[in-house]
Amino acid sequence: MPLTASFSISDVFNYGFLYLTGKNGTAYFIISLILICAAGYLLGGINTAILVSKKMYGKDIRESGSGNAGLTNVLRTYGKKAAIITLAGDIGKTAISCLIGALVLGQTGAFLAGMAATLGHMWPVWFKFKGGKGVLSLAAVILCCSPKVFLICFTVFVIIVAFSKYISLGSVVTALLLPIVLSRFIGMQNLIIIPMIVVCLIIVWKHRSNIKRLREGNENKVHLGKNGGFLPKWVLIIICGVLTAGSVLAIIFTFRTEYAVQYGGEKLTAQYLRIMFIDEKNAYFGDGEQNDDHDTEIMNSVVDKATKMLILRTAATGEGKAITDAGRNAAINHFEDLASLYGSRENDTAETYCHRIYGYDVSPNDVVRIKAALTFANEYETSSSEEKIQGLLSDNADGVKVSEKIINSVINKY
Repeated sequence: MPLTASFSISDVFNYGFLYLTGKNGTAYFIISLILICAAGYLLGGINTAILVSKKMYGKDIRESGSGNAGLTNVLRTYGKKAAIITLAGDIGKTAISCLIGALVLGQTGAFLAGMAATLGHMWPVWFKFKGGKGVLSLAAVILCCSPKVFLICFTVFVIIVAFSKYISLGSVVTALLLPIVLSRFIGMQNLIIIPMIVVCLIIVWKHRSNIKRLREGNENKVHLGKNGGFLPKWVLIIICGVLTAGSVLAIIFTFRTEYAVQYGGEKLTAQYLRIMFIDEKNAYFGDGEQNDDHDTEIMNSVVDKATKMLILRTAATGEGKAITDAGRNAAINHFEDLASLYGSRENDTAETYCHRIYGYDVSPNDVVRIKAALTFANEYETSSSEEKIQGLLSDNADGVKVSEKIINSVINKY
C-alpha cells in the first residue's frame, strides 16, 4: 500500500514507513529489522579515528597511545583538530544509521540501527574487527533518538570528567546510568531497553583495562587547557551549572503533570480533558468544524461530566464496585473500526489516528482509559438511585478543583 499524503513527516519519523503503510506483519518486521541493523553495523564500521590517523598522519591510531580507535586516543595522540574531525565523523555515521532505522521502523528502528552502528564501531568489519569502545557512537544514538536523556547523561559525564579528569571514569558511570534514565523517559520497551543494557555492559567491559588503571591510580588524565593543564575551575563550574540547570528543566518539563480536574486521589490530565472536549465537539458538529460561540459552552459541559465522573468513580471504587465486562469492552473496542470515526484517513492505525486527532502527547491507551472511565461512571449512575447520585454530587462538588488555565488552553487549541 503506497504512502499517501495523509502521513506527515513527524508520522514517518515516529512510526516508520513499514508501520504507516500497513506492512507491519511479523515477517516484514523481522526482515526490516535485519536490514536496518546490517546497514547500521556497516556504517558504524567506518571508523573515523582510523581513517583520520591514516590519511592525515600516515599512521594507524591503533598502534599509538592506548591502542584504542576512539576520540580520546586521537585527542591525546594527534590533538584537537584530528579529534574534532573524528567527533564529526562518528556522530555523522551514527546519525545516518538512526535516520535509516527511523524511516523504516520509527523510533524503535532508530534506536536499534544506532546500537548496531555502535557495535560496528567496536568491531568494524572494514578494519579486521578492531575498533573503538563505542562511547561516542552510543552518545550520538541517544542524542538523535532522545535528546533529553542525552542532556542528563552528558551532564553526569561532564561533571565526573571535570572534577576527576578521567574520561574513562565518566564513560563507565554514564554507561551504567544510561539504561536507567532511558527507561524512565521511554518506558520499559524491551526491544530498546534490553539491547541498550547489553550494549552498555559491553562498553563497560571494553573499559576493563581503564578500570584496572583507575584502581591502581595510573590512569591517563585528559588535558584541555594550556600547557597541558585543564580548564580553569570557574569555567568548569559555569559549564556544569548550565548543564545541570538544563537537565533539571528537562526532567521537570517531561514529568510535570498539570491536572485539569481533581477530586481527592482522582485526577484528569489536560490530555484527558482534550479527549473529552473533542468527543463532545464531534457530537455537536459532526463535520468537526469549530464554532467559537459554542466552545466555552461545550467545555463547561465537559468539566461537568469530568467532575461527575471523578466523584462517582471515587465513590464506586470505595464501595468495591468494578466496571462490568460489557462496559470495559465497549471502551476497548473504540478503535476497532477506524473508518467510522471522525477524521479517519486511509492507512490509519489507532495510534496515528489518536495522535493526529487528539495530539502527539495522547496515546490510544489514554483514549481507551478515558472511555472506560466514562463508561464506569455511566454504569455506576444507572445502577444507583437518582437520590443517592444527586447526594454524592452535591456533597462533594466543593471538593473538585478545576484548572481554568488548562480549560482556556484547550478551548484556544481547538
